Amino acid sequence: MFWVGLLLFAVVGGELGAVVQGAARLGEDDPGAIAQFVVAVNLTPWTALLAVALTYAGRRRLAGMHLKGPLAPAFARIEKSRATGEGPDHTVQLDLTVAPEGRPAYRVDGRARVNVMHLQEFAAGRTLDVSYDPERPWRVEVPGRCPDGAGAPLDTAPENTRVHEPKVPWRGALSAVLGAVLLGAALFLLVKGS
Repeated sequence: MFWVGLLLFAVVGGELGAVVQGAARLGEDDPGAIAQFVVAVNLTPWTALLAVALTYAGRRRLAGMHLKGPLAPAFARIEKSRATGEGPDHTVQLDLTVAPEGRPAYRVDGRARVNVMHLQEFAAGRTLDVSYDPERPWRVEVPGRCPDGAGAPLDTAPENTRVHEPKVPWRGALSAVLGAVLLGAALFLLVKGS
């Protein structure tokens, strides 16, 4: 996907070249120049959005972020909860202490999709059953219901144990994207200029 995204960035460069060339020829009263300008101006943002999405997904895939291992059961203590949204189902943003069996407890952010009738089950201090990925501990799945007496009360893990999903590196990718855009624009202008 990353390489398809880079190819689309080269297309974006070609479209930008078409915009520049069409804008330069607008005063010539050439209907072809007007059509070229209008089409290129309208296509460029959509192609760029698709290119960004594919490049980002490709970077995640190259970094191994798309892999999902088997989930293991654990208990979690709700440190903070905040419901957002409207309607019968709300997204609840959770600050959790996860205590896997045989491993040290850690802090992580999670979320659950909860019916408004069950929001009180997600109050701070409650213990609930969750599933977590031992290889990627930031991946925690929280059920939409907290059964009564899900587990014994847990101690709060310190804030310095918090885990986050790692950021996808963009340093090398940005120069590749810029190069693809410039190459696409140069190729378009060379082909159309000859």
